[in-house]
Amino acid sequence: MRGRLVPALMMTLLLLGCAATGREGTGSAPEQVALSAAAPGGGANAFNPYMQTKLPNTRELTAEGQRMLGAMGGAMPTIEGEAAHRRNWRDEIYPVVFGERTAPHEILVLLDFSSPRSAEVWKAVVKASRSLSPQQCKIAVFGNSTENYGTDLLGLAIWIAHSRPGQAMPYLTYALDRWNEVKAAQRRAGNVRTFKNEYDATASATDYPIHYGYLSRLRPPVPAADELDVARYCYDAGNVNMYQTTQLCRYYGVNELPAVIVDGRPLGKVSADAILKALR
Repeated sequence: MRGRLVPALMMTLLLLGCAATGREGTGSAPEQVALSAAAPGGGANAFNPYMQTKLPNTRELTAEGQRMLGAMGGAMPTIEGEAAHRRNWRDEIYPVVFGERTAPHEILVLLDFSSPRSAEVWKAVVKASRSLSPQQCKIAVFGNSTENYGTDLLGLAIWIAHSRPGQAMPYLTYALDRWNEVKAAQRRAGNVRTFKNEYDATASATDYPIHYGYLSRLRPPVPAADELDVARYCYDAGNVNMYQTTQLCRYYGVNELPAVIVDGRPLGKVSADAILKALR
């Protein structure tokens, strides 16, 4: 089921645009990592609304665009200004799925559900997290929507992060794996579809859509009467997050997704070892 992006934020997206796609890898992790006393520089926590009141804005309007905006009585839009009316806006633009929001170190995970490698990258992040202290390091997740249904799936991760704390990471593992499984089943059947909506992302007529099927796995499960409201929220929240993904890519010079940024430094090759090494 499709939601509709709030008008103010839609105006921002129309003015400023969104795009990013890509690839990366995975590996193994040691048992423990020693973290330094403070996070290095280079932009770590720059996009964290729990630690910064003004976030980077990498989208500049042209002179003509600025004149048009001024003629309408407007000002340069920012994600804080456009999204701040939403109850969980901080969680949407910076969804922390592991660790404390103000932990000094950060791991930013940029996913593209349509890339099969996203599942591998995510597993590397999960493996690395087993060696991390929640008080010292947090993991925040961002997503792109090369295939539109990825917007809903990322949005559900955001909803789970603030409504079912501690359950977002296993959900993302399931959703990314299930995406790849459905694609593989469709290839075997000779009927691969672009996942424009939840019903494209099914292998058979009896399958539940990926995010609807997971609502009953949560603890507590989402009541049937609330499922539609949750689904609507997911689409809007995913769009808010998608905008931030583009901002992050521009700010940190990331050209392909999936990608992992550790304390402001994009990793050339993603593995649990590489993540933990970057934190030392």
